[in-house]
Amino acid sequence: MKVFATDLDGTLVHNKKVKDTDRKAIQDFQKENLFGVCTGRPVCSLFDIEDIPFDFYIVSFGALLLDRNKKMIEEHIIDKNLAKDIFNYYVNKATIIVQTNDLHHFYATSVYNNPLLTLINSFEDIGDLKVYSISLIFDTNKEAASYVLDVNERYPLLAGYQNNNSIDIVVKGVSKGTGVTAIKKHFNADEMLGIGDSYNDLPLFKASDRSFTFHSSPEDIKLQVNDVVSSVSEAIYKDRVDEKKCQF
Repeated sequence: MKVFATDLDGTLVHNKKVKDTDRKAIQDFQKENLFGVCTGRPVCSLFDIEDIPFDFYIVSFGALLLDRNKKMIEEHIIDKNLAKDIFNYYVNKATIIVQTNDLHHFYATSVYNNPLLTLINSFEDIGDLKVYSISLIFDTNKEAASYVLDVNERYPLLAGYQNNNSIDIVVKGVSKGTGVTAIKKHFNADEMLGIGDSYNDLPLFKASDRSFTFHSSPEDIKLQVNDVVSSVSEAIYKDRVDEKKCQF
């Protein structure tokens, strides 16, 4: 049995929609295998894919793993004191998003076009909730890149990963890669496939037995994968064709 993990934004979801061809390919793949999500989003922010019956969810950049019924498989929680320190240090440098175990809201210091967002002015506004990840949103990719080293040096127990103009922060040793590794083990799968489009997908690529990205992805991202494709559906069908070739 194979397991296929897909990134969402810029990979499966484009302009808040999933292509019909990708939906059909996922459905075909799930007849004999498992297909799921591997994203930096919180579990409460999957509104544009809720109608797709995924087999698993790797959310909050690998800090929370859920089964098809969204029951927890594994979680990695950021120490509350560290989370508070990050919030207070970066609050005037970036927009901050805090992902917690609240399944109905995520928390941010700026308003986004999302009905599930709760605006906060201080870290205390999240109360006693568990913190899975913190994202720092900057104005430019260059600014985010300049702060990645700062995050990782300042907080040795945590890890910051750049994703274009943002930095996703989780417990050190946690990533999309550890998420897919745990999912492969959980389902006792023979092979893990992974697809993504950006730098924060590099751990996903490394942990996958076969990895895919897009022709539109940065050139250095293309060098880190096995195959370059135009869509999720192309990756699914390409794997199926190559598997049949190996049988002859």
